[in-house]
Amino acid sequence: MNIHSIAWKSILRLQQIYPQQVDEICTKIGLSKTLLSNENLTLPVEIFLNFFIEAESVFDDELISINYSRMAQIRPNYSELLGLIFVYSRNLNEGFKLLRNYINIELEGISLVITEEQDIVKIQSVADPRINHASLYENLCLSVLAAFVRSKRYQIKCLNTKLQPASKSSKEKSIFNCPIMFNSTDTSIAISRVTFQRKNTVSNPKLVAYLSKLAKERLQLAMPQRNIIDRVEMLLLNYENHYNKINIEEISVHLGMSVNSLRNQLAKSNTNFRQIFNQFKLKRAKLILKEGCSVQVAAYLLGYSESSSFIRWFIGQTNISPSNYKNSVRN
Repeated sequence: MNIHSIAWKSILRLQQIYPQQVDEICTKIGLSKTLLSNENLTLPVEIFLNFFIEAESVFDDELISINYSRMAQIRPNYSELLGLIFVYSRNLNEGFKLLRNYINIELEGISLVITEEQDIVKIQSVADPRINHASLYENLCLSVLAAFVRSKRYQIKCLNTKLQPASKSSKEKSIFNCPIMFNSTDTSIAISRVTFQRKNTVSNPKLVAYLSKLAKERLQLAMPQRNIIDRVEMLLLNYENHYNKINIEEISVHLGMSVNSLRNQLAKSNTNFRQIFNQFKLKRAKLILKEGCSVQVAAYLLGYSESSSFIRWFIGQTNISPSNYKNSVRN
């Protein structure tokens, strides 16, 4: 999985503002500084994450994965295509839903999940669990999203992160002029429903429609490079907390193929949709439990209305209860 222009333009900007620190980080991770001058650079996600693992100590900032977009002065124009779509959408609602569709053009292995809770809309950053340091990747993506929102002078209600800083001073820092909720079960920003639906005075529906078509074409060019199982699993990430709503018909629409075509391609890989779905959901369940979340929270995050249903499903998959699994991996 790779990252593209928005990530490396932000690091290039960091190098311009903090040359000594960025040079030190590049030396530590073995990254050639001359590569950073190439704004069209595509590199593995792991290198991007290694940069910020080292940056935490070099900058002495436990929250750098969230702070970095402000440090690098990120603006939507760092990603010409997605940035323009976001800037000229009718409102944040349309802008984020389009970003959700095409985010993998820039940040592969990331999905955006949009949920509405009473008068609040939550935009959640979810990383592919196969990525090492997935929580770090989620924070970095969230930082970019928050910068996009603030660039349009919209207010963020709060920012949720799984981070738990050791330093009291870190916890007291104000980021994006909103409270930070540490040790959260997800990585997300919360925006009021009124703000989310507020009309954008510079919207351009025709331009957005044209750019969305280009984005769809670019995404389709990249997708065939992944096997069919990976493509299905990437789409499943979009249903965080709503796995009970998944069906093969909807997944096939997102893949641009018929249900029969999807079934045939999966059969050639000696699998089927139900098997992929159960294996994917089980990986998510184990990851959630391993992170110390309760069985009740795991059930909620996997879309179960009752914990008992989740427990029965988990036992059916593993022959062990969620509580016993949680205890076994934590001992």
